[in-house]
Amino acid sequence: MAEENVLSRDIVLVGGGHAHVEVLRRAAMKRPVDVRLTVIARELDTPYSGMLPGLIAGHYRFEDAHIDLRPLCRAAGARLYHDAAIGLDLSAQHVICADRAPVAFDHVALDIGSSPATLGIPGADLHALPVKPVPAFLARWTAIRDNANRPASIVVVGAGAGGVELCLSMQAALKRDGGTQPRFTLITGDKEILPTHPPGVRRAFMRTLKQRGVAVVLGKPVTEVTADAVKLDGGETIESALTVWVTQAAPASWLADTGLALDKSGFIRVNDTLQSVSHANVFATGDVAAFDSSPLAKAGVFAVREGPFLAHNLLAPQDQTLKPYVPQRRFLSLITTGDKHAVASRGGISFEGDWVWRWKRRIDTRWMAMYQRLRPGGRMAAHGDLPEKTMPDMAAMAAPMLMRCAGCGAKIGAETLRRALSGLDIPQRHDIPLGVRDGEDTSAILVPPGRALLQSVDHFPALFDDPLRLGRVATLHALSDLFAKGAQAHSALMTAVIPYARGALQERDLGELLRGVVEELNRAGAVLIGGHTIEGPDMAIGLTVNGTAEITSLMRKGGLREGDALIVTKPLGTGALFAADMNGDARGTDIEAAIRSMLISNARAATTAREAGSTACTDITGFGLGGHLIEMLRASGIDAEISLSALPALPGVLTVMSRGTRSTLAPENVTMVGTVDRRESSDRYDLLFDPQTSGGLLIGIAADRASALVDQLRASDTSNAMIVGRVVARTGSAAKLITVA
Repeated sequence: MAEENVLSRDIVLVGGGHAHVEVLRRAAMKRPVDVRLTVIARELDTPYSGMLPGLIAGHYRFEDAHIDLRPLCRAAGARLYHDAAIGLDLSAQHVICADRAPVAFDHVALDIGSSPATLGIPGADLHALPVKPVPAFLARWTAIRDNANRPASIVVVGAGAGGVELCLSMQAALKRDGGTQPRFTLITGDKEILPTHPPGVRRAFMRTLKQRGVAVVLGKPVTEVTADAVKLDGGETIESALTVWVTQAAPASWLADTGLALDKSGFIRVNDTLQSVSHANVFATGDVAAFDSSPLAKAGVFAVREGPFLAHNLLAPQDQTLKPYVPQRRFLSLITTGDKHAVASRGGISFEGDWVWRWKRRIDTRWMAMYQRLRPGGRMAAHGDLPEKTMPDMAAMAAPMLMRCAGCGAKIGAETLRRALSGLDIPQRHDIPLGVRDGEDTSAILVPPGRALLQSVDHFPALFDDPLRLGRVATLHALSDLFAKGAQAHSALMTAVIPYARGALQERDLGELLRGVVEELNRAGAVLIGGHTIEGPDMAIGLTVNGTAEITSLMRKGGLREGDALIVTKPLGTGALFAADMNGDARGTDIEAAIRSMLISNARAATTAREAGSTACTDITGFGLGGHLIEMLRASGIDAEISLSALPALPGVLTVMSRGTRSTLAPENVTMVGTVDRRESSDRYDLLFDPQTSGGLLIGIAADRASALVDQLRASDTSNAMIVGRVVARTGSAAKLITVA
């Protein structure tokens, strides 16, 4: 028996905004003992609004102005779900997502920003480029900047700080790069630019805009946007090859259907503890929040200031008090002019200079460093003391410290298991007389006459903290052994370790894990027929998969022949990438690319290879390409040449390998392969020994059929198929790999 911290609260952060990254930083500094954090984010790189003008102007790189959520979540012990929230079911306490099952919560926080409001202006939604969402704007802007055929005219609609700064930043970037210079026009329906800023700031920017040749149109709202012009109130038309929309903020449309109390503009009404005034377990910060006590401008500075208060109110033990956020009435504003110059103001005072830009850069980079360089257990300077307010009573929840039993006392409770299974789509089949729905202690399957029963087992700890996708990856990994042999998947037994938590949280974890398993089994024509679940400190999953095949049609490892071409169907590198991820050293986008690769089934590739006349096949998993190839060479009595330059690599893996990152299994794989005749050196050499999870297939086929097979594989869902080598005659007593350029 062991005493463990038991999770009792699911807190879900929707969006990766400025306040939410502070919650994650605080959690990394001091892990809350009873809280499980989950982040649902549409983008893995969250932009910092204060540095976006500098990024657009070319003063910063992409990574300077963005926070990679994955290492931050890793440091905080938070799960990261790469998906878009599209709704809330407040009665069920679920976040509705675009591409996954609903995510359950006890408390949910929304920091999802806003988008420029088009206010029903004809053509604006179709022809204008909104500055938000930022990733879409940056992608379009980069394409425009790098295109030799630039737009002849650019109109920016909106002359608040965002519009003015964006206009000057775009102009500065295009001037720096040379080439054709567009005409810039800044339009606002207000009688002056920067209406919420002091007169000195307005004068400074009107002077700058005039000096830069930017036409400014005041007091004329846009009434229509076309593909090549904007029309103004009063009938005036201004030519515009590109119209950029930076007007007042609008909320996400789905908020209107949540049942939350909203203000007249559709933003979430909150009190001073950042809670919804209608639902105390819902929090909101940043642009999406509207304070009943005092309306705030939609500015990033407020989300930054709200972060420490949100972190305390979400993560504090349940018997502690909430702390009210009191917004500053006077705050420092720093607006750049496109070049390395800025204008500052506080209250009614304003001043400007190159030194102000350097000051702003120092403030921004220091703030970003708190989130970009964090490691698990890292200690960072916290914000000041906060006043207090009472926290809602949660005494009915389980105590955070409980005794946990071993042996069969570690099983997941029957009701938890029953509820987790209840919503699954598990088909009934005549050849499975006893299955998971029958409640027996064993399962029974009928094997058709003339076919062999194939079995394979895999089990591993969780690579990442997303039970749904983990279930899918583990299932595809296990089924791959059957596919490589040319077998038809039939059924599977699952074993799982579910982390210590109160029953409701375990049910959610197990339900998502099972949902992922069943999804891939159903897709493969197989059925879940049983399993076993226990609780433990960390999630793990295993599957015993069953398949059937005619024994004479099995593809084996020993079928390689001299002259055969060797084909790999997926890029390599999951081992090193996830080793880097464990240390917070992998980019979130690179890990996401690896997961997407792992979610590609090998079923179609195996069928295509078999129909094309493949001589031998195996899946590339824990022993790496080199280890599984040496097994084939030993079984076939031949050697092989591998072209290192042809080895397909996952995004980012060569970078982490260049820093010395390797999987802990890689040295054993080197030993397994034995002597390698290295005729060429390459930064891809270590890919040979990198263990793969749900890796691709290694296929042997006659050389004259190889190119056609690669074309077929690329035409399906295995787009990275590559010819990586050839089979050669044995030159010694033991099988050998020869590496060439």
